Amino acid sequence: MKKSILFIVLFLLSTGLRAQDYALLQQILEVNSAAQSFESDLRNTMHKKGQSNTQDGRLYFVKPNKFAALFYNGNYMVVNENRLKMDIGMFHGSFKLKKSGMMRSLSNIFLYGFQGRCKDLAEENDYDMEIKENGAFQQVTFTSKNQGFLGIGYKQVVFKFEKETLKLREIILYDSRDTEDSYSISNVQYNVPIDSSRFSF
Repeated sequence: MKKSILFIVLFLLSTGLRAQDYALLQQILEVNSAAQSFESDLRNTMHKKGQSNTQDGRLYFVKPNKFAALFYNGNYMVVNENRLKMDIGMFHGSFKLKKSGMMRSLSNIFLYGFQGRCKDLAEENDYDMEIKENGAFQQVTFTSKNQGFLGIGYKQVVFKFEKETLKLREIILYDSRDTEDSYSISNVQYNVPIDSSRFSF
């Protein structure tokens, strides 16, 4: 018991969080990890150098490590356990996910976001973490402690959880050149059967 209390205290000190923030993170984890699967509408918007591009599609997730972002224009990002394939932005091809590395960092941002695993993301990557209310959302912001790159070039990651339900509604990525890449989900159906072909390679 003493060890767990010490761990919580050290975690709070290392991240700059308050005790009520830790309690909120626990609630976020419990709410989002309860879903064994979900299917939703997906909108990806990228803001870069004063221009915006938007693509719509469907998102499929099966706990703990499968998701498919399938866009109507043919772009996609699929993670199936230790494999990833994508044709989106500057990434094209299939990859075997190692225990660490660029592709693992990218896939974990989404997988941890879908499951509300904020503490895990912060601990694994040594991120500073801030929690604040932002309109209708509880916003969790992860920021690199280094001047360099965060993960695969992201200096900041933001999770937005609906204030009333604490369920995830948006993931926003900011790269080293201040490009904003957001993924918002809506019309979510939880604990529904998902066709395994969505995650095929």
